[in-house]
Amino acid sequence: MSSNPYRNSRNSYRRRRQKEGRVLVALVVVTIMAAGIMGLYGVIKLFTDSSLSLKHTQAASSVIQPESDENNGSTLQGNNVVGQGSSLQTESKVTASASTGGIETKPDNAAVDKKTDDSKKVDIKKLVTAEKSAEEEHYKDTVFVGDSRTQGLQINAGLKNPDFFAGRGLNVKNARTEKVVKNAKGKTVTVIEALKDKKYRKVYICYGINELGWPYTNIFADEYKKTIEAIKEIQPDAEIVVQGILPVTEKKSKSDKIFNMKNIKKFNKVIKEMAEEIGVTYVDVSPAVSNKKGFLPKNVTPDGVHMDREYCKRILAYIVNMNY
Repeated sequence: MSSNPYRNSRNSYRRRRQKEGRVLVALVVVTIMAAGIMGLYGVIKLFTDSSLSLKHTQAASSVIQPESDENNGSTLQGNNVVGQGSSLQTESKVTASASTGGIETKPDNAAVDKKTDDSKKVDIKKLVTAEKSAEEEHYKDTVFVGDSRTQGLQINAGLKNPDFFAGRGLNVKNARTEKVVKNAKGKTVTVIEALKDKKYRKVYICYGINELGWPYTNIFADEYKKTIEAIKEIQPDAEIVVQGILPVTEKKSKSDKIFNMKNIKKFNKVIKEMAEEIGVTYVDVSPAVSNKKGFLPKNVTPDGVHMDREYCKRILAYIVNMNY
């Protein structure tokens, strides 16, 4: 009996459709199983993360709220000891995130900055004024040596103490060689020689403005060291206080290639490093005379460098109040 081509073709088609149907069913089953596994994993992860987040939150709480140590009288600020007392002060708001299981720290910058600014405004007004009796007491047995800016302090101080040995154009080198000041006998001598007449408790050194044009800061530092060593030989028991170079006006800074704030900052860095290296005190008194932008106000100086009477007195009061 001969085969029917039409019937054979139809049967072959049916078998192919049945095979494709079985494959489709298998794919559906696999997809459903995969979805089930992923869903189960999500549920497990949710509970795991929630538990971990709770542990992190509890751990953070134990760090942020430690028991105060009444023995050392310290107050913690964040993770740092910053003051006395048993209360807790933090600069950050800490929030726990349950979804990530982590701790998110958000500094309360606005409140901190405003408090800092207000504090500066109040403090600087207090720091640049002082009773004459307090100044006389602080400057007893002290001396200022320096350039024409130090001469300005001498002229405008109105104080019996301290002593001053300063001259126009003096720098860290010629302070040892130029005879421009008078000693106790009225003889014209160098700054270093003038220090021989009296024993001082503290020596304030104020050089640097005339050296801003020097091309090599290492030479400046070396000469400064030599002058300090010469002072130490004459006043071995005195504390040496080296002051940073004071600012100039914004106009002066922008128009002058030498007397500008970029140069002043560069030399002040050298002075500070030099002072640390040889073990003398470095102080920055610029807050007493600088404006918000860090410049000397234009209405307190005739030339952008030297200051009027009020601002000279501010420097002396600031040194007293800061106990420099």
